[in-house]
Amino acid sequence: MTGETVHALILTLHEDDENSAQVAESLKQSGHNVLLSKSFPHALRLLAVQHVDLIISDVHLENGGSVFDFLRKVKKNPLTKDTPFVLFSSEPTSKAKFLEDGLRTTARILGASMYITMKVFDPVEFCKQINSLLPVDIEPGDLVATENSKYDSQNLGHNGT
Repeated sequence: MTGETVHALILTLHEDDENSAQVAESLKQSGHNVLLSKSFPHALRLLAVQHVDLIISDVHLENGGSVFDFLRKVKKNPLTKDTPFVLFSSEPTSKAKFLEDGLRTTARILGASMYITMKVFDPVEFCKQINSLLPVDIEPGDLVATENSKYDSQNLGHNGT
């Protein structure tokens, strides 16, 4: 991202109130709207009635199913299958650190877009990583082709004349 502000609706699933508050506040400070859920079943109910641009889930869920159950259901649903899904682990335990490689691999296989681990929550870095998954809204006429741009006149369907 090059400093653009991306306004998105993001669903966060965190059972821990402190993690939930940190994540929600950092996303709101970045200009996003946030839907909060504390359980996997509640998050699924929200997704049934509300389109979101991105989903963030705590890696270590205990209330209603595992993060992998949640991820599978999201990716099997035709309405949410293309929604970027981020797994997030804040202040991981030593056991979680030991299992992290397996969790990352499983998440990737099931369709997760990103796996973020932070020993200490860094709101700026967190939002930077989240924003990298969100499309930037471009108004007609705002597209400027540059020498290094992948959007040159040929790619846009113009013949250059």
